[in-house]
Amino acid sequence: MQQRSYGPSGPSVSPIGLGGAFLTDRSFADGVATVHRALDLGITYFDTSPMYCQGASQAVLGAALDGKDDVLIATKLGYFADPSRFHSRVALLTQFEENLRLLRRKSIDTLQAHEADQHCWWSDDTDLTGRLDPARDYDFDNAPVLQVFRELKEQDRCRFYGISGNTADHMGRVLDHTNVDTFLLAFNYDLLRRGARTVLPRAEKRGSARLVGAIFQRGLSHPQPELLDAPPAWMTAELQANYRKIYALQKDSGMTLATLGVRYMIAQPETDVIIIGAGTPDEIEECVRAAEAGPLPADLYQQIEALGLEDTPV
Repeated sequence: MQQRSYGPSGPSVSPIGLGGAFLTDRSFADGVATVHRALDLGITYFDTSPMYCQGASQAVLGAALDGKDDVLIATKLGYFADPSRFHSRVALLTQFEENLRLLRRKSIDTLQAHEADQHCWWSDDTDLTGRLDPARDYDFDNAPVLQVFRELKEQDRCRFYGISGNTADHMGRVLDHTNVDTFLLAFNYDLLRRGARTVLPRAEKRGSARLVGAIFQRGLSHPQPELLDAPPAWMTAELQANYRKIYALQKDSGMTLATLGVRYMIAQPETDVIIIGAGTPDEIEECVRAAEAGPLPADLYQQIEALGLEDTPV
């Protein structure tokens, strides 16, 4: 894999990162083996969160990467049961220290606000839950979480800080009113969705590393015909038609759906790191080998490109 820059002036990093959301799907030992295989394959970026695997994801990475200093580890703050804790310096720092304990680190490379498209990060008004209110003004840059991030960076306890989330429009709004080192958007860039293209160029202009995740969610890791037999509420008629087309293209290509997805995404100029959630060594190896194979043939790429939807809400 050719290395990429982590933002306009950041260190070199592998274009494929290992996400920690599924590391204990089978066992703790399989999670450690997956991380070790990722290292063997040249992956240098690892992403986790306190909520992944009910906290065990960080422990897996801590065990597997103990003593490894030539990697970038990203974790997050958030998912507090009590909304007031999103605005508590004590709560934020306490969770940060627990993250370090589990990761076996004295400092972290990248620290992010988890689901920064949620209202609770930016307002202590608990009358509203869920995502940002489009009609409300927020003082984003003075929010407690960013104050804590800046403090930790000044103390050399985190190297970079940023925001992560699942909705392109809300995340773009936060990005436009903050100065962050990293920008992670999930569920908005894959074989069928292109919503990230509305915001990733803005992240580049602001000097933020551009990260995408969840490229296999909702039936794009392997064909799932049951989605088409009984379409869930989020699957519009247009999406149903496009899922049928992408499954047919995958079958004709002779590639697995995961390989098709990685080879499509590796060609996207808007991304610095594509984060793959894997739970076994074989899963991460398949994705790395796909990245090494390079972009798809031009005709196949164009057929997939024609299927993209700009906005498919999560």
